[in-house]
Amino acid sequence: MRKALNENPMVQVGALALLALLVVVVFMTRMGGGEPATEEATGSTEAAAPAAATAPVPDSEAPAPTTPVTEGTPATAAPFEAGKGLPAPVVKAHESGDVVVLYLMQEKGIEDELVKKHVELLRDRKDTTVFVSEVKDVSRYSRIAGGVSLNRVPAIVVLTPLQGKLPKGETAPIPTATVSYGFRGNASVIQTVRDALYQGKQLGYDPG
Repeated sequence: MRKALNENPMVQVGALALLALLVVVVFMTRMGGGEPATEEATGSTEAAAPAAATAPVPDSEAPAPTTPVTEGTPATAAPFEAGKGLPAPVVKAHESGDVVVLYLMQEKGIEDELVKKHVELLRDRKDTTVFVSEVKDVSRYSRIAGGVSLNRVPAIVVLTPLQGKLPKGETAPIPTATVSYGFRGNASVIQTVRDALYQGKQLGYDPG
């Protein structure tokens, strides 16, 4: 075979042709094997993309609590003295022994305007001082709003009145407060003041 390959030109040409064919087959096989890897990589990228769209909503965007009334919350964490976030008239009204009612509302809100009418009627009471403010100006009462963890409007914040006469030169103790949300009728608004004034024994539930 080696002698024929060395002496016969036709055999040499045939061997070279066969060798060339084997090279082409090997080359095409390798090229064909590389394509699925590219498609696989592309598929992996496309499959990973939707994961970004399912990211959880940050806690700051979570819905606000819907508790209608929060009771016994301190009106402010700082001493109850007039200053930024706590107007002097509010402090003065509290030190006089009045129930302080702060109504915070949305400008031009239909429900808010209806509640405002009922709150304004409390001005006729001698034991109550009323403050009304739109939510855009809530910073004026930020210490009270922060103290009761205000989270929406309309809201009625009622500060418990000072018990006894405040000694001259002393600062009033920090009052507790209730905050009520949503629509309130006249009777319900009046009841918030009555609850603040009530000093009797807390009665338990009696099904009888």
